[in-house]
Amino acid sequence: MKLLIRFLSTSLFFVLTATMAQAQNDGCRKCEERGVIPCKQHDDEMHIYERQVQFCSVAAACKECAGALLVDCERCDGGPDSHLISERQEVVRSWMIDERVGAHLGREVPVIETPHFLLIVDTGTLIETKKKKVDGHVVMHRVANDVEEVARLVGEHFLLKGSESKEAGLLRRAAAAFAAGEYLEEVLPPEGPESELPEAASRDYFSKMRMWIWKNPDDHQSVMAKFLGSSSTGDFKMLGKDPVFSVWTEKEFATVPGVRRLFTHNATHMLLSNLYQMLWTGDLGGGWFDAGSAHWYEYKIHELSLNYCIEESTASLDFHGGVWRAPIRKWLKKDETRFLPVLLRENTGAMELPEQALCWSFYDFLVANHVETLPILQKGLKQKQEARKLLTETLGMQLLAIEEEWRAWVAATYPLKGDKPKVTVEK
Repeated sequence: MKLLIRFLSTSLFFVLTATMAQAQNDGCRKCEERGVIPCKQHDDEMHIYERQVQFCSVAAACKECAGALLVDCERCDGGPDSHLISERQEVVRSWMIDERVGAHLGREVPVIETPHFLLIVDTGTLIETKKKKVDGHVVMHRVANDVEEVARLVGEHFLLKGSESKEAGLLRRAAAAFAAGEYLEEVLPPEGPESELPEAASRDYFSKMRMWIWKNPDDHQSVMAKFLGSSSTGDFKMLGKDPVFSVWTEKEFATVPGVRRLFTHNATHMLLSNLYQMLWTGDLGGGWFDAGSAHWYEYKIHELSLNYCIEESTASLDFHGGVWRAPIRKWLKKDETRFLPVLLRENTGAMELPEQALCWSFYDFLVANHVETLPILQKGLKQKQEARKLLTETLGMQLLAIEEEWRAWVAATYPLKGDKPKVTVEK
């Protein structure tokens, strides 16, 4: 049934972008002869945001459209799309019934579901700059877009084609169509009968990634005890099987940029831990890959990396303000120490931030020059293959030769000042 609900939520969104279709029978000019118009309780920016996700509890609470994002055109007696309002509302109601966290806390919590993530961003209004604050609902949608962008990039790099990647692509096109004032009729075909298909038959991941952030640390502690069976009062992250992440807004995580970077970084850890098989390799010989990738996608989306891979409370640790290209080029030029033999032995949690920055650079090198090896490396690490042997066999070079190629590429592409690459450093 959940598979059917997700299908309906995605397919309906394509019809919900209707603004320019040709006439059939009823309708009028105001509604482009569809019988429905976008709900005016949501501005154009929010309509675009809502069409990029499968469900949003804030939209579902709208008194005018109840999450349909459409209302009847008041100038006509309806048209070919009028039935979509009640259909979408029913799908939204079915989704809201399963929302257990708010029921536990005894209040509504802001929830968004995307093809890859189930997010709670319960921060309220946050500071973006000294002169600007952003509503918590908007923050949640920005976070949703960020983590889905991580999933999109991971999908490209690891050649993923599961149903969740297809759903994400369809939602992006639906949002783009609405922004362009176009009508998009394409829908996602059902993956099978109403019963759930075997996970391996349709999906790249075994689970949705659950990520929560709370304004009140007591709420964090309460849901930890209820849903995660943990009495810990600190930040919580479980990787591999059914990944989940929970934290509250403190220190660097109490601003819009801080929350967005935090989710982007940890979304990478979660996705890769659940890909191919439910196993986190950060403490099994894959720390260099785990840390390097998390920093890389954070850096790619936000143009810097300020998170520390394990203890989020140590995010105040600094390595050149999170802007790394020039410092790493100078470091590798000055220091002839062979880093890869050491880094390949380190677990994620044992690395200092400078070592994680080196892992970021090495992953940067792989994306730019050997992106086709990423799926092979990740699968090998999950099969607990020894990192040094796996890397040399996959790249067809001895480890010292790989390091020399990495160092030469850094010298050729990283600047001595600033952070703009001298040439494209990704594929």
